[in-house]
Amino acid sequence: MLMRKLLVILGPGLLCVVTCALFRWLDGMMEAGSFFLFMLKGVALGACVALLLPVAGIRVKTTGLTPLLFVAAALLFVTLLYQYLETVGAVNWPILRAIISINGQVVLVESVIMGYLTLTALLCRKRADKAA
Repeated sequence: MLMRKLLVILGPGLLCVVTCALFRWLDGMMEAGSFFLFMLKGVALGACVALLLPVAGIRVKTTGLTPLLFVAAALLFVTLLYQYLETVGAVNWPILRAIISINGQVVLVESVIMGYLTLTALLCRKRADKAA
């Protein structure tokens, strides 16, 4: 029981330290302001946020909406793909540029949500498979 309590207390802090180390490593590997830098940081942060509850030992019952999490993550992936293609100049659709921003912070937030949704859906799918 002591190990479980220590995991609940130290797990989120350990995830934070690992994420910070990953961010510093990514900063050294890629140029500042790079589209992929924002995207990779966002996906890593989203994955860490999605892992907070499972690392703490908290289980969530599935509601049967796991496929919709995959759909939402896929829509965000398509949005990020369009933003990347717009950044490199391969696509230029003024109507989409009016509603989709290509800002580093926006890419970061979209990537966080995409990473969170994807990992949460994968974890819920595994639990649903085990229950069946």
